[in-house]
Amino acid sequence: MKDRLRERILGVLVVLSILPLLSGCWERRELNQIAFVLGMGIDKAKNGYQVSMQAVIPSDIEAKGGGGGTTVTLYTCQGSTLYEAWRNFTLVSPREGYVGHVRVLVLGEELARSGIAETLDALKRSREMRTDYYVMVAKNAKASEVLSVLTPLEKIPANSLFNSVNISNKLTAATITVKMDELMDSMVTEGLQPVLAGVEIVGKSSGGNIKNIQDTRPGTKLRFDNIAVFRKDRLVGWLNRLESIGFSYATDRALSNSGPVLGDDGKKIVVEALSTNTKRKARMMNGIPHIYLQVSMIANIEDVQSGMDITTPAALAELEKECERRVVRLMEASEESLIDTYRADALGFGNLIYKADPKAWRELRKGPSTAYLKNIEVHYAANVLINRVGITGNSIIRDVKE
Repeated sequence: MKDRLRERILGVLVVLSILPLLSGCWERRELNQIAFVLGMGIDKAKNGYQVSMQAVIPSDIEAKGGGGGTTVTLYTCQGSTLYEAWRNFTLVSPREGYVGHVRVLVLGEELARSGIAETLDALKRSREMRTDYYVMVAKNAKASEVLSVLTPLEKIPANSLFNSVNISNKLTAATITVKMDELMDSMVTEGLQPVLAGVEIVGKSSGGNIKNIQDTRPGTKLRFDNIAVFRKDRLVGWLNRLESIGFSYATDRALSNSGPVLGDDGKKIVVEALSTNTKRKARMMNGIPHIYLQVSMIANIEDVQSGMDITTPAALAELEKECERRVVRLMEASEESLIDTYRADALGFGNLIYKADPKAWRELRKGPSTAYLKNIEVHYAANVLINRVGITGNSIIRDVKE
């Protein structure tokens, strides 16, 4: 009996000794005390930074029929440092901002041109923010203006931005998706300069008005159509649509794309890339770096405005050659813009050299930062296979009667 009592007392003492070691939920916050931020924008301010935080309004999200108002609210705060501007959110909001669910980060163009290293360092240090959100640059606009635009197909504008850049990246090669961790890696990788998707406001400047989503033809829209080019941490320029497509091919980012080639009568035939793969390698020959880019593509004919007979093997072979020439021209245009105009190695040629021959790379890096780009010989090649012409053969243009 005494032994059993002793065991019980000992058990109680063990439990009591463990209790002080249990910290509990020391950072616990109630749901009705926090504001979920899904979109964040950062702009350059006169005396520091301006942070815009797009927070969800829970009551409007839960309303089945919709309350007739917006489902989000946008708070803008300023501070001499990014963290100070961030924390000033509590001065204008009845709830504490929670950024653990941020889906998009928009950087204003003015901020991007002045440098983003300090901004990224502050964001990286946050224990709340994850690194799987998309980062993009507001072209010719402030980040706050982009986050203010209401969209009709998505209740939450941040979700609209996230889904739009995702879909456009999958269906066209004219834009890219870059997550925070990918951006950080590209900034510290040898022989590689960062790039980001660009988002542009199209139309009127009243995108934050509820009428923008009540009209069948919204006056203000957001469009992804350009790639922002950085040198070190500063925005130096933009690739246009065709240059962006060439960039995607050259860097093995293209998932799908469509474009016209000319038939034997000079009229357009639209070919869609169903799948693409780009092999990239570097080789040093007689002290000169050579880059080899080989694009392989499986394609489908989507639209025929030409009267060309596309059902013969010879015709398909000629269309394949035209597609190959088009892909090479697009990659050359991208290289010319990036290297000759912006002197930025966003194509990662230096990184290919570094991996292939680290010793040669060290010699190349003894000059100015991107001087090695002028001496690189780039060899492009493309191999296109058209394996489908759609569910019909030749165009009905050939059979239209008088």
